[in-house]
Amino acid sequence: MTLIADDAVARFEALLGADAVRADPEQLQEFLDPYPFGDPAEFAPGAVVSPSSVEEVQAVVRVANELQVPLWTVSRGKNNAYGGFAPRVAGSVVVELTRMDRVLEVNEESAYAVVEPGVRFFDLYEHLKSGGYRLWASVPELGWGSVIGNGLDRGLGYTPYGEHGTKHCGYEIVLADGSLLRTGMGAMENSASWHLYQPGYGPSVDGIFQQSNLGIVVKAGVWLMPEPETFMAVDIGVPEFDDLEALIDCLRPLRLDGTIRSPAMIGEALGAAAHMGPRDPWYDGDGVAPESVVQKIMSELGIGRWTLFFGLYGPEARVQADFEHVQKAFGRIPGVDIKGTQYPGNVTEEDVHPFHRTRAGIPGMHAEHLHEWRAGTRGTGSHTGFSPVLPLRGADAMRASAKIRRRVEEYGFDYMGAWHAGERYMNHVVELIWDGADPDQVRRIRELFGLLITDAAADGHGEYRTHIAFMDHVADQFGFNNHALRRFNETIKDAVDPNGILSPGKSGIWPKRMR
Repeated sequence: MTLIADDAVARFEALLGADAVRADPEQLQEFLDPYPFGDPAEFAPGAVVSPSSVEEVQAVVRVANELQVPLWTVSRGKNNAYGGFAPRVAGSVVVELTRMDRVLEVNEESAYAVVEPGVRFFDLYEHLKSGGYRLWASVPELGWGSVIGNGLDRGLGYTPYGEHGTKHCGYEIVLADGSLLRTGMGAMENSASWHLYQPGYGPSVDGIFQQSNLGIVVKAGVWLMPEPETFMAVDIGVPEFDDLEALIDCLRPLRLDGTIRSPAMIGEALGAAAHMGPRDPWYDGDGVAPESVVQKIMSELGIGRWTLFFGLYGPEARVQADFEHVQKAFGRIPGVDIKGTQYPGNVTEEDVHPFHRTRAGIPGMHAEHLHEWRAGTRGTGSHTGFSPVLPLRGADAMRASAKIRRRVEEYGFDYMGAWHAGERYMNHVVELIWDGADPDQVRRIRELFGLLITDAAADGHGEYRTHIAFMDHVADQFGFNNHALRRFNETIKDAVDPNGILSPGKSGIWPKRMR
């Protein structure tokens, strides 16, 4: 494990206090990649610092510049399937922002909140409920993550506000020299519309701070959804693997015309079982679970080979009319099962089925057992997501799922495909799960992931985010005009961070001294 120099540790301790700096190897164990693709030391931090204010973040950045120490910023470090706290460059100082955990403002009239990066989805939900605000925050499957951090990595949820990065409005950012920047309308002194209008004046720069290493976001406006009069959780199951094509082609027009305003998710039966825990009760053999196991899961859980789920929101009359439209559209698929469960908008958490809660903006830990699928409860399970972007078309989905399934099963792993559908695109979220204590599985999964990236790129599909071990490989696929986009990003990086201290290697963007 690469450690930083004692004088650097002393400088950070002088700034933050000894309790906010960790540099002992035993202390750093919890900040390693929880699901490594090999030796955890490959991405081990040299130290961890925990500032509690904007001013302390600024001070950390200034010292790092002076000492030429690379930093790696995380909000809460819970993006476990993509590296967790671990830095892209071993020996970096992880700047974790869990102590900056205040909800600074809630504006019910204009439906937004202003939060610090340590605020979890759980925290924002409880703040809204305890304050009596009739507002919903969109949430992902795991509520322990950062509201800001998830959006910065373009995470996804299940309400009409489910594309989280697009619902950020107005950042406060510590730049690489320690200075402070406000984006959008916040660039005005005493702006009255900082968190209301995203572009501001001139070039809009908010997007360049998402999945980037150009600054540290210390505050963000987050748009919230006004509580609807009613909402309906819709679950649509189909019996055959090949029904995926019809399912998506029925979905697309309803996303485009606004009948279905929220992102929609399609998951397959094996993945549904994996969310519940180990596969031993279903299959205790080696290698790929056979189709007979999938059929057993479908029968015992009462689910389809694929299940599409989404929410409908608004006045009761609109929800009923939209549901009738949904029934008509999907009813053409042979053997389809369409269920709609209606709730009042002010429903309490206890009265919502656990599977429906994320569609009501209620955070939970729905996917916390996913990593146990191949390793049981031994604590050695690992998982990551391979998530290329495709057109929202059934034929494209069938080609991609068939190709990726063959590749995944060739390497001895279960194919667990899911589809997160926007209005015109979909992310093919392929859960890859292995036993981290089995060196052969670790070797195979790393080789497999690299092949999946190049296979997808050959078909014109690139990932929307990835694990730290594959950031360069994914970036290499975006090669138009001799990697013009990467060269443009590097030009900005060199201008705003000439010493290259902020998260070097993030998203394949390297400072000049490390290229």
